[in-house]
Amino acid sequence: MTNREGDRLRHWIADVCADEQAGLANFAARLLPDLDAVVYGMSTDWSSGLFEGRVNDLKALKRSMFGRAKPPLLRKRLLLLAASRQS
Repeated sequence: MTNREGDRLRHWIADVCADEQAGLANFAARLLPDLDAVVYGMSTDWSSGLFEGRVNDLKALKRSMFGRAKPPLLRKRLLLLAASRQS
């Protein structure tokens, strides 16, 4: 995955299925319906890590406030958190 070689995934799936390792074979079989999307995702430099980090920040804030916070307070706290992590 770190080398962005998505084209090798088909060979890896074939090797895993031939090895008959139950856990990996099930995982590989579930990749097959969306194989083109998985290969593309493994081949590009694009990442959604930053966006997912912000979503996790928002969810953590909501949990820490026990669901009682209204959107204006959540927005203010999220912006403050984002500003403190920008350095």
